Amino acid sequence: MKSKKSELIQFPPLRRDTDINVIEVLWEYLKMPEESQNIVLSVMKEMYDCKLEENKSPLELYQKLPTKNVMEFQNVIEKIMLDIIREACNMAGWVFWHKFIDGWSVNEMVNDQEGAEKFIVVLDALFDEYVEMSEQEIDDDNITS
Repeated sequence: MKSKKSELIQFPPLRRDTDINVIEVLWEYLKMPEESQNIVLSVMKEMYDCKLEENKSPLELYQKLPTKNVMEFQNVIEKIMLDIIREACNMAGWVFWHKFIDGWSVNEMVNDQEGAEKFIVVLDALFDEYVEMSEQEIDDDNITS
């Protein structure tokens, strides 16, 4: 007979506005056997600490995860990462369009997308830097010609 502990999953207290992706990750994590949870935590800690070391690749550490027990957890994480990348690309395209096609200022863009202020400011500065680099390359080409 299975023990009650292995049959029940208890969520920690969560705020009502907790992102559904966080809940989904927690759910998949809590469904894993305890040994797999410990391995996932260990690998995630190594990946976090890896930021301090340049000689270890987070991908190498990620591949240490046991595939059998963490497949659903991995699928949820991959879905979240894909959503983040998709959202970042969409926002970059949006900023590019409004900056160069519509001629909006940073303030106009921020006022239109208030929740993305930091991202908009960074992208605007990055696009300005790319324009300056391109102009410098053109000037350098003209000097050497």
